[in-house]
Amino acid sequence: MILNINTDASIAFSNKLEKLRKSALPVAVRSTLNSAAFDVKTNTMPREAQQKFVNRSPNFFKANSKVEQAQGFDIRRMVATVGFTAENAKQNNKAVLELEQQEHGGTIKDRTFIPTSEARGGSGLRLVRPVNRLRTIKSKVGSLQSIPDVKNVRGKNKSELFIKTAIYARKGGYIVANGILRKVDSIKRQRVGLIGRSTTMRIKTSPVYSFRSHRTVNASRTSFMRTASEMSAKKMETFYENEARRQFNKVLK
Repeated sequence: MILNINTDASIAFSNKLEKLRKSALPVAVRSTLNSAAFDVKTNTMPREAQQKFVNRSPNFFKANSKVEQAQGFDIRRMVATVGFTAENAKQNNKAVLELEQQEHGGTIKDRTFIPTSEARGGSGLRLVRPVNRLRTIKSKVGSLQSIPDVKNVRGKNKSELFIKTAIYARKGGYIVANGILRKVDSIKRQRVGLIGRSTTMRIKTSPVYSFRSHRTVNASRTSFMRTASEMSAKKMETFYENEARRQFNKVLK
């Protein structure tokens, strides 16, 4: 966004500000740039994000965006910037970094784990439940790489491979089977047959993440930040007029 103070609509205000006092014009310009940046952060960007993304955390975009305000009195060097930074780096840094690919389109790397709807409590519109978050799982197993995979176990058939892996992980543990990270919910031995002399293992698991090492996904271009900035840019002349009047009122007082 560029503020042009010499347009037909603004030049009268600019001329009056220059005659008012030395700081009046720079302060009006500085405040206008800052108003436009904050308008992106609080108004146009959240609205665009609401339309372009599945908002599992409604406060995500506001909480992780930041305005660096214009400073000083040199109009030629004044810049106000609005962008994204992870307030909670542990939780949000990866999501914030991926916004660039989603803005312009591109490849998002290292999507090894993609949560299932079950991990989100049964709905793809919800956040991953705290108990199913990767950092929670990691705290239980020590390392995600240490989670046993059925393909690394020997057995007669797929059923035996699955059972052996689940027993090794134990109830409450995790296994990888056929590209799915699963939580072992229960392990029970049950008697079968008419006289119950033979037994079988009954194992229940919950799919938590789709798993594929070093997976990449292609993100479509959303241009949500560009669109938001252009919408706020259309308000800049109004912001400038308001700031000019504020400078006039200060002198009149």
